[in-house]
Amino acid sequence: MNLAVVHYHLNRGGVTRVIENQLRALDSVLDGGEQSTGEPWRVSIFYGGRRKGWIKKVARKLRSIHLTLVEVPGLEYDSPEESTAASGPEELAKDLRLALGRQGFAAGTSVVHVHNHALGKNRALPGAVARLAEAGFPLLLQVHDFAEDFRPANYRHLVGDESDAAQRLYPQADDIHYAALNSRDHGMLRSAGVESARLNLLPNPVPKLVDMPDRNDARRRLHQCFDVRPTDRFMFYPIRCIRRKNVGEALLYSALAPAGTVVGLALAPLNTMEIPIYSAWKDCARRLQLPCRFELGGHDGLRFEENMAAADTIITTSLAEGFGMVFLESWLGGRPLVGRDLPEITADFRREGIELDWLAPTLKVPLDWPGAERFRQAFLTTYGRVLEAYGRREPADLAEALDRKTADGMVDFGDLDEPLQQAVIERVCSSARNRDAVLEANPWLAAALRVDIESAAEVIERNTRVIGEGYSLASSGRSLLALYEKVQRTHPTAAGQIECQALPNVGAILDSFLDPRRFRLIRS
Repeated sequence: MNLAVVHYHLNRGGVTRVIENQLRALDSVLDGGEQSTGEPWRVSIFYGGRRKGWIKKVARKLRSIHLTLVEVPGLEYDSPEESTAASGPEELAKDLRLALGRQGFAAGTSVVHVHNHALGKNRALPGAVARLAEAGFPLLLQVHDFAEDFRPANYRHLVGDESDAAQRLYPQADDIHYAALNSRDHGMLRSAGVESARLNLLPNPVPKLVDMPDRNDARRRLHQCFDVRPTDRFMFYPIRCIRRKNVGEALLYSALAPAGTVVGLALAPLNTMEIPIYSAWKDCARRLQLPCRFELGGHDGLRFEENMAAADTIITTSLAEGFGMVFLESWLGGRPLVGRDLPEITADFRREGIELDWLAPTLKVPLDWPGAERFRQAFLTTYGRVLEAYGRREPADLAEALDRKTADGMVDFGDLDEPLQQAVIERVCSSARNRDAVLEANPWLAAALRVDIESAAEVIERNTRVIGEGYSLASSGRSLLALYEKVQRTHPTAAGQIECQALPNVGAILDSFLDPRRFRLIRS
């Protein structure tokens, strides 16, 4: 079998990391395993041309895969203002077919695995993959992220002013299979009309952490670089500080945690649009003298593995995730995870037996601290702006959803925007009474802020074992290989036998994401 992997770029990032891990996972089951044929698999990655940070040694470490990289400029990001991609689906499909042909990848002997085809980064790609299917290539379309998930500019770029364009974002045919990261996404795609026989659950591989340094050495480095004393309790948030990561809640933890606790955040945002809000959080921490450190993983900071080794706990306050690597990776690093739960993401992990007892889905604060009317107006204005950007009308249950968000005179800290969050943090810092009020309103939080490696040792051991059984490279490799074989079996005997259809209820995806009960001001 030949495998063609398609993505916009190979720059360092989430999907590129997944592609690397999937290759390693596949290689682990091909290399001397039951599926080994003695001949290496031919795998080509087709991408737009950018590969900043691509690790060249990935190819050298693969023992049963012969990997090549193939530039197809038409796969690059485009935009309404300046398109660098192909002029349309037909041209991009032609470019891809030519590139596949030059690699000797024929429809009958190849599977095409496309990542994030409908994210809105390239308007031609959804139509191009449909043309490939019609040309006889069996496809696996893996959805990591959705344009419908509060990316209105991406969505409008894809659909434009065409009334039926949204239906064509997710082409349907016997030789087109879909892969979802979790049960939530699987359920949305099924509700939208993807046939269950062609809809697959494909969690990301979670490799073991390697090169973990000695903890004492890591703590000395942390002290030298960021003045975190060896006796301090160090809570590490391993993220880039973009808005949806809910940075303010991490700062709130630093104000609520016992004395001697330091909260560290890994990386500054890269997007210039995010910089002002990030800078405001740094100013807030400085002004309120919060025990926080920023950019621990930056140019002059510690490696990821060093920060993990130095940490007493890992925290997460994110409001939205695709797969949710942090919910698994912390345990592999031998550290307990505390913070915000995302039940629609973690439900799969809990079903596998992973214990996440130091997480909770809400962090309640008194509504009068940010101001009831101030929050209500911010919510209605911002949510209305998002609906308008997507071309949707106000739902009938909006008032009910807002009432639920403010029941009993409390509001979830994660429902607030940054100025309202800062107002709450200022209240907490103003008196011990206010600090105690938040801890009393969230009984789980005091214990979570005190848990450490020693007290969590048994849970860490159990979770590490479960993750190794269900999400390791070997386990993921077996699932991936079986899926590729399933996809290949659906290819037609000749091109022209397939005609792609539209997804019948595609609006269900957007309706699910825009449900007012799910809406957060920070996601706007």
